[in-house]
Amino acid sequence: NNSAIARLIRLVEEAQANRSETEKLVDAFAKIYTPIVLLTAVCMCTIPWAFGPDAGRFWTHNGLVAIVIACPCALIISTPVTYVAGLAAAAQKGVIVKGGACMEAMAGVKRIAFDKTGTLSEGIFQLLHFNLVGTTRSRKEVLEYLALMEAPASHPLSDAIVKGAANEEVGIPAHLEVKDHTILPGEGIMGLVQGKQVHVGNQKLFKRLNLLAQLPKVDAGIVGEWANAGGSVGFISIDGEGIVGAYCVADRIRSEAASVVTSLQKMGISITMLTGDQRRAALGIGHQIGLRDEDIKSQLLPEDKLAYISNEVEANVAEKKCWTRKRKVMMVGDGVNDAPALALADISVAMGEGAALAMETSDVTLMDSNLNKLLFIIRMGRRVTRTIIENVVFSLACKAVVMGFAFAGRAGLWAAIATDVGSMLVVTLNGMKLLPSSRKVRQNELRSRTGEGISDSRGSSTSGRPSQLLLEVSNNDSTDTIDDNFVVEDRPCCSNGGACCNKKERVV
Repeated sequence: NNSAIARLIRLVEEAQANRSETEKLVDAFAKIYTPIVLLTAVCMCTIPWAFGPDAGRFWTHNGLVAIVIACPCALIISTPVTYVAGLAAAAQKGVIVKGGACMEAMAGVKRIAFDKTGTLSEGIFQLLHFNLVGTTRSRKEVLEYLALMEAPASHPLSDAIVKGAANEEVGIPAHLEVKDHTILPGEGIMGLVQGKQVHVGNQKLFKRLNLLAQLPKVDAGIVGEWANAGGSVGFISIDGEGIVGAYCVADRIRSEAASVVTSLQKMGISITMLTGDQRRAALGIGHQIGLRDEDIKSQLLPEDKLAYISNEVEANVAEKKCWTRKRKVMMVGDGVNDAPALALADISVAMGEGAALAMETSDVTLMDSNLNKLLFIIRMGRRVTRTIIENVVFSLACKAVVMGFAFAGRAGLWAAIATDVGSMLVVTLNGMKLLPSSRKVRQNELRSRTGEGISDSRGSSTSGRPSQLLLEVSNNDSTDTIDDNFVVEDRPCCSNGGACCNKKERVV
């Protein structure tokens, strides 16, 4: 089953089976530590009896204290409970993380490579401009050719061009047929129409065909302005006629992209944008979100993105010292062509609105494709790592202190029991502090819904009334106050006072 629910279940199953290096290290330590402690305690409870009853009783008591306080429960539970809390907190935010290993890797991220289309941008293209080049064909004829060539293609730009032609009441002509339709990776498409070779694609394609140099200066200047504004520029040519049309397709940058990039840079993370767009278009987009020229990699094919990630990962491995943590490289993408780079990166993030293959390949999925969630999960990864260190240090310190008192004969058995149980409770509660309270989750949901507008159970939209939120609840839910800004009231679901059903409309 390849439904969204089935994919989500598989992601959760992978998360449960994926254990972090820290968790494995703690378990390995416990496997060595526990037998040693048991053997020491047995020796303390048996050997001293050979030196007399008083010595036997004294060391037997200390041996029992030692075996209680040395129990590694707090140490072992300190890691998984923290990961579970972090994973649960992420899931409540709509972020699926494939296990503690991926959560831990978040803390070491020092470089992030973003795909542009569908990641930094919304992936919804629009045909902004179309100009006729030359006088051999009419505008309608060229648009018909363009729609005919782009209709079989699956790229988002193709869909935008077909819709743009439709807006001018130009459809796919029934009297024309395209043959030998071929995708040219990283360049465009080609095919035969009425026996003539037709090419549609970017500047790279038409440079290779030696047609770009024949573009009139006036048209070249207009195309340059489109590219400088951040648009993706393309052309259409017909064999024997040269370039007959130029177009500009643009994608809207996500509203949160610039603020997220700035926040990541303040956290000491290097940001790079990878795109197949032409250089001028890529610079226009990159500058809008606050990237420097050297951080913008343009005109990349899928294999070029893979090579870039491979080089970054290998460079970080070469720089790693035995006393330093490895710097992690993260790849954030959404499409099928991003999957190889996502698989190679140390930690990979996919957008929930992207391709299923990207979600399957990635370590983290942002279900609502909101880049603010990327900031959240990186911060959560750092909090998880910091909490684990706190728990491990606290567990070992407690045991070392009480063990010292035990060997000095100043620790009682009840004190040892209280210390063991108490330390286990402390590390558990410290790990669970990562979970947001149910009250906070409810407030966040209410605030987000009132700001965006939703539909109630009868299908009427509330987007025009941001001050009210309609929720369907049962009669036994009481009227309450969420906080100083939200007051919940129950109102009848229908005009006859609610007698028609056992439902009420909850207005916030």
